[in-house]
Amino acid sequence: MSRGDADYLRALWPAFLVALAASAVMFSVLDPVRHAPPALAHWPPAVLYSLGFFGQWLACWAASALNLWLLARRPPGAHDVFEDADDAEEGR
Repeated sequence: MSRGDADYLRALWPAFLVALAASAVMFSVLDPVRHAPPALAHWPPAVLYSLGFFGQWLACWAASALNLWLLARRPPGAHDVFEDADDAEEGR
């Protein structure tokens, strides 16, 4: 497993934590049983809550993975936005 692959797996944990918070906010406002599509309306509420959580977890992980992918594609010699230009020249 390469370093990049491990980074994508490491992004799962922070995405899980953000999905927990997002699910708490979303389901405190939205009742999945009342707002479910007609095809899913007969499913148990626990399944609907689980589907919502896993959907949010996937979305959070995809955002993190996209961020990692974009950072890996930086051109050679490019420095971070937050890095001081003097530090980049000195190689620190």
